[in-house]
Amino acid sequence: MKKKLNLSSLAFVLLFCMLSYKMVAQTISKPQFYINDISNTAEIACVNQNTPNRSAVAEYNGPSGFFGIGTSFMLELSDADGVFSDTTTTELASFTAEFPITPAFKLDFGPFTIPIELRGENFSLRVRAVKTDSSEFIGDINTNIPIYYFDTSVGVTLSGPNPDANNVAICQGESVTLTARPEGFAEYIWKFNGNILAGETGSTLENVTQEGNYEVQIDFGSCNLRYDFSRASIDVFYLNKTTAFIDTGGITPPLEFCPQQVNKLLSCNIKDEAYTYQWFLDGVAIEGANSSIYLLPDSNFAGNYTVQVDASDLCTEISNPVEVINLGSDILTRPPPEMILMPTEIITLAITTNAPDGSTIQWFENGNPITGATGLSITTSSPGVYRVDVTTNDVCNSVLQSETEIFIPTDFKPVIASVIDCDASVATIALENLFGITPGNVEVPLTPEQYDFFSFEWFKSGQTTGETGTTYAVNGIDENDVYTLEVSVKSGGFQPDVSNELTIEILEDSIEITADPETIPFNGSVTLSVPQNANYIYEWFRVVDGENTSIEGETTNQLVVQEAGDYFVRITSGECVYDTPIKEIRNEIALSSFIPNVVTIDGNGVNDSWNLPDELTNSQEVEITIYDSRGKVDLQKTNFQNGDWPENSGSSAKDGIYYFVITKNNSVIRKGSITVMR
Repeated sequence: MKKKLNLSSLAFVLLFCMLSYKMVAQTISKPQFYINDISNTAEIACVNQNTPNRSAVAEYNGPSGFFGIGTSFMLELSDADGVFSDTTTTELASFTAEFPITPAFKLDFGPFTIPIELRGENFSLRVRAVKTDSSEFIGDINTNIPIYYFDTSVGVTLSGPNPDANNVAICQGESVTLTARPEGFAEYIWKFNGNILAGETGSTLENVTQEGNYEVQIDFGSCNLRYDFSRASIDVFYLNKTTAFIDTGGITPPLEFCPQQVNKLLSCNIKDEAYTYQWFLDGVAIEGANSSIYLLPDSNFAGNYTVQVDASDLCTEISNPVEVINLGSDILTRPPPEMILMPTEIITLAITTNAPDGSTIQWFENGNPITGATGLSITTSSPGVYRVDVTTNDVCNSVLQSETEIFIPTDFKPVIASVIDCDASVATIALENLFGITPGNVEVPLTPEQYDFFSFEWFKSGQTTGETGTTYAVNGIDENDVYTLEVSVKSGGFQPDVSNELTIEILEDSIEITADPETIPFNGSVTLSVPQNANYIYEWFRVVDGENTSIEGETTNQLVVQEAGDYFVRITSGECVYDTPIKEIRNEIALSSFIPNVVTIDGNGVNDSWNLPDELTNSQEVEITIYDSRGKVDLQKTNFQNGDWPENSGSSAKDGIYYFVITKNNSVIRKGSITVMR
């Protein structure tokens, strides 16, 4: 006979099971971290890249054999709030028992790597055991464990908009944001000139407008005493003509130099490799002068100098000018540093100078003085390195030099460019540059006078045009094509050289938008199109309340629209821009749809309601508005359902005549009157 288990017995069994489970669950002690020595455990883990690993130990104090061979033991870590869940629990280490576990057995886990993203005070650590029958047992949980991983080789940094700069510049009326790194810690402490900024606890400090010293300290919680690199500071200053200037070394300008004086330096007082600099002479940018220090050349350096300092994209300042005087003389004009020698050509090298009477001139070829070459110019028909020395008879007694290397070319390279008159729809193509190629493959520009050594011929799509000048006129869109220029040395000895290809695409000013279909069908769309051209850039616009609103992402020659409105496309070709005429797109007027104009309210169930075609009902885009004979709104709604009127008439349909307006997407598609008969 089967015995029934009464409620009291059942409760006792359940209580016994719970107590038994609790006893078993508590037989594994709280796990603790240790490094190297199992007897030296810790309740904290301040981890860095030098000691990224930890071990952990717990103790089993239950009966022998409860955890048999094959039992899996997992050391598990909670999330930063101490919560264990399927998605937040991290398994740090595990092992499988190779023999039955006895009392006082040390469950040793490790070494294992601490995840680098761990930062917090309230992690929890536990041991979970899974027996071979899949039953699970959880040991005591070690709570409120501080764990911080930090790469000490990186340290804490503080920067402004220019992250590589040693300080932060603010321009008038601007503000900056200071950023502490690494980011992601729970709390940061900010100080301004040593005073804590209340309420600022994030990794960024925004809207900084005051100059001074800013400091940030990352709160590593319980690890603060073990981390001595938890803070960084940076100075913020106003960038203006007072703080950015040319340092004259205490000398009141003007600054005076001789041409060959050593260290003819101009220096900006602000020196930061993260900033960019540009030096100017008499308002003209000096090519290549892009550091905080500028070394003056040996000639033609007199004038007013300024330096522009770009501290960031938002902050730029130009210094006050400093006058520099040349106590000596200058070579005022000189030949190019490199020149090409054409066949049969005789080149004249000439200089001008303001050196006073009594100064001497000597020309050199390949380092050797040229006999009798003591004037302002020489002629040559030989390649080589030519130098002129001007020994000045002035207070500086300087030796001014100019050097030019002359090459025999191995080939030539023509480059053409165009200028398009967008309004007149014409273009001019011209030889922009003609280079001689040296044996070392250096491109040296020829002088315009040397163009006489060449013949020219223009080609269109590879076919000669018959034009032989250095310019070519393209008259209108009918001549849009690909052009090249062929150059040949008249005396021979070189193969003809062909320029770069130049595509001329004069923009047609009569492009109009076509629509297919012309109006938007109910629940349909219209495709707007202009001719396709690979050289065109398209940008579509919709005119909304008189404003041109760009339609984001639409950059092809077609646009699909589902809303009524005014549209146009802006076409760009090179430097020319053309806006097409506006195309007005409206919703399709359903002329074939029958709109009743009579309602008979006589209770016979026929024509008692104002019923519309299906395409005008149950649509959020379609709005029905009915007015009484005095112009007052009697009904107005979207998602109109047949039967809505006159059942929901505001005037109970007492008038004999009503008027309706039907709109779709705010555009009127039908309107008319309704006669009410009783």
